[in-house]
Amino acid sequence: MRLIVLASALAGPAGCAPKVAPAPAPVRRIAVLPPCDATGAPLSPRASAGPSDTPSQRLDDVLASEARNQLARHGFQVVDPRVVEIATGGRVPSSPEIAAEIVRSSRLDATALFLRVRRWELPYPTLRTNEIIVSLDAMLVDPATGEVVWEVRRPAKPVRLHGELMGGQAAAVAAEEVMKEVFSPLGRRLQS
Repeated sequence: MRLIVLASALAGPAGCAPKVAPAPAPVRRIAVLPPCDATGAPLSPRASAGPSDTPSQRLDDVLASEARNQLARHGFQVVDPRVVEIATGGRVPSSPEIAAEIVRSSRLDATALFLRVRRWELPYPTLRTNEIIVSLDAMLVDPATGEVVWEVRRPAKPVRLHGELMGGQAAAVAAEEVMKEVFSPLGRRLQS
């Protein structure tokens, strides 16, 4: 009986844990591309929900910015977002293969970061929340081969916020927490 309880306790949390591929082969620079939704379309500007929110608090902007911050904290070189925007013409990849093609055709000497947001919603209809339910995929794609060299698939589960927040504030905090979680398996890279 104890063995069954122990096995259940160990297997239970694993069902909600993100699925993580091994750390990528040597990746020098990363171009963070605009995230897409589960259908491959650009994300709608859902992050701005309060009267004090500004247009710069769009969900795609918040997620891409926090991905760049976390990658830089882990020691990766991140291509300047203005360079990515100009080089790619603002195209949003709908798949890892399209992400590789965008970076390859743009001649950005970098690995592509493809983000697909499968779910991003409040757990209940309200203006204020203390959590957001998030599911997303993050993939590093080699532009030369189109091969996914690293990926994390985060299942739908709540992201706890620091108190009750509104709209853009909640999205910004949730994006920071999710990106910390997603990129934590990468560890710290040595600067060369």
